[in-house]
Amino acid sequence: MLGDAFSKVERVLAAVTAMLLFTLNELRMLHTLPREADLGRGQTNAAAINVLGGSETVYLSSLDLAARWGLIGLILALSIWALSETFKRAPA
Repeated sequence: MLGDAFSKVERVLAAVTAMLLFTLNELRMLHTLPREADLGRGQTNAAAINVLGGSETVYLSSLDLAARWGLIGLILALSIWALSETFKRAPA
């Protein structure tokens, strides 16, 4: 029974990989984006990034904002897929 839950680990690895991509994107934004709005470059969307207990406000462009929310959606979709496949009932 327990072996069946872990027989196909690709669904869990896919969700963990998406979380890793999100974390890497957050670190990229933390280190490269400005701390004040830059109207000339279109970085006007404020976002608070929490890393290691500290919070920084950075300003994102529309592309950065779309990438952030897209990765969040990917994490949710892959996590739901992993859970649904893990707890799927076996045929009788």
